[in-house]
This record gives sequence, C-alpha cells and structure tokens, in this order.
Amino acid sequence: MMKTIKDPGLGSRFQRPVKRMMNQDGSYNIIRKGGLSNFQDFYKYLLDIHWYNFIFLVLLIYILINLVFSGIYIAIGIEQLKGVPSHQHPFFSAFFFSTQTFTTVGYGSVSPNGTAAEIVAMIEAFFGLMGFAIATGLLYGRFSKPNAKIGFSKNVIITPFEDVTALMFKIVNLRNNVLLKTKVSVFLAMDKEEGNQSFNKQYFQLNLEVDYITFFPLTWTLVHKISEDSPLFGLNIDEIRKRNGEVLILIETFDETYSQDIIHKHSYADEDWLENVKFDANFRPDTNGKLVLHIDELSNVSPV
Repeated sequence: MMKTIKDPGLGSRFQRPVKRMMNQDGSYNIIRKGGLSNFQDFYKYLLDIHWYNFIFLVLLIYILINLVFSGIYIAIGIEQLKGVPSHQHPFFSAFFFSTQTFTTVGYGSVSPNGTAAEIVAMIEAFFGLMGFAIATGLLYGRFSKPNAKIGFSKNVIITPFEDVTALMFKIVNLRNNVLLKTKVSVFLAMDKEEGNQSFNKQYFQLNLEVDYITFFPLTWTLVHKISEDSPLFGLNIDEIRKRNGEVLILIETFDETYSQDIIHKHSYADEDWLENVKFDANFRPDTNGKLVLHIDELSNVSPV
C-alpha cells in the first residue's frame, strides 16, 4: 500500500494554487519574510554565494575600507605622512599608504609623521589583521564545505517497464570523487481531487525498485513502478500537470574526499514530465574492456 505523508514540512493547505514547492537546484521555492536577512546572517551569505560574487564583494569591501582611511588621512592633513612624493596627488598617496598599512606590507616609502597619523595607522592595522583573519576563515569555510555535485536528467519520464509503466529519472556524480552508501528518497506532491477550487496538497512517498547502492561510480536510473497502489496509477501526463504534480528528491551519500555525509535535493515539475520515451544508455565498454561514462548524454531519450 502506498504510504501517504500528511505534511513533509512544506505545507499542505493553501488559499491559492502553488505550482512548485522546490526549485530544480534544490532550493525551496519560498519567500521568507520576518526572519534573518542576508545582512543579519552575513557569514552564511558569504559562504553560499558564487565564487565570482564572493571575490567581487571582498574586493569591494577592501577598496571601500581603504577609501575611508584615505579620507581620514587627508582630513588630518597630508603633512602627517612623511615621504609623500611631490609629483603624486595627495589622495593617491594617502590611498596607497592606507593599502600598505591595512595589509601590513609597509614598504616604508611613506610613513606616519605625527601623533594623529600614528593613531589612525594603528587602528587601520588592527582592522587589517581582523579583516584578513575573517577572509581566511571564509576561504577555508568555502573550500572545506562538502558540496555534492550530482547531475540529474533533464526530465522525469513515464515509460513502459516490465508488465506496467514506471516513473524514471537518472542521476550521476559530476565529480571524479567517490560517493559511497548512497540513499535516495522520492516524494510526490499533488493537488487533491476535491474540486477545481481546492489548493490543498497531498504527499506520497514513492517506493523505488532500488533506493540504496553501496558504490556510485556510474549513472543510476531510479525506478518507481506505477502499479495499482501507486498515486500515479491511471494518470497521464496532462492530468499530472493539471494537479501540479511535483517529484521531490532527497539524496544522502558519503563523500570519501571530505569523509562526511552530504545531502542533495532536486525537484521535477511542470514541463519536466515526459512520457512514451526511454533513457538511452550513456556508458559502454571500449575496446580495452573499460567502461566509458558519457555524462553529457545523461538526458538523452528515444521514443518507445
């Protein structure tokens, strides 16, 4: 008997239609209001953003801090800095001196020449030490954070399987590292059949032919047989889409590189559903008897 889940934590009663509970990248399709903002949880924000955004933001903060201290040096008087080149604009001299003080490089061509400048340089050096300690921690956190790179087939398909039909999708490890003890849980979210004005959700846990493998070096096709006890039994693609059918996937695996358990989430909905097609095999042996995995062919399908 198919297991019905009252609410997996995504909510089940809504006043308006909700099409997708989770985005394809595994993030929740939820707008949070009243909680911690990105600014309030700035550390997590800096750990999660893309690398180019992280580098740009760190560089921007570095430049802004040095601009502020440059302004302070100009305000207390450029004569407080000894060795300022006569041919160089005072602001640039103050800015370059600020960067040298902030990074504790201290080339020595320009140095403080007064109590006020000495105090400002001391404060800036302190901020520089603290800033680089924080930046180092963030870099370590970003590099050391385990992050599964699992690729999913573009579509989830309904296709003939044995004496019935089945729901299928494929996954592959995009990295060259080793994943072990991989467990997959699959859930189905659909609108209830209680009239056109009902926006309540039903959740089902889909039983898989195989939901656990010890080794994960190749692609893995996940299969749910659509037998009489399946919530998808008797439904075609149009009916599934009409009821906003969404497949929610949770993958738990052990990453040998980090020696840690990691989690990956994914979702299929809307136009991701296909029927009357089958997945093409994307690994085959070469002339030397070694298996060749074609990751770029993961989503290839052909008509049944």
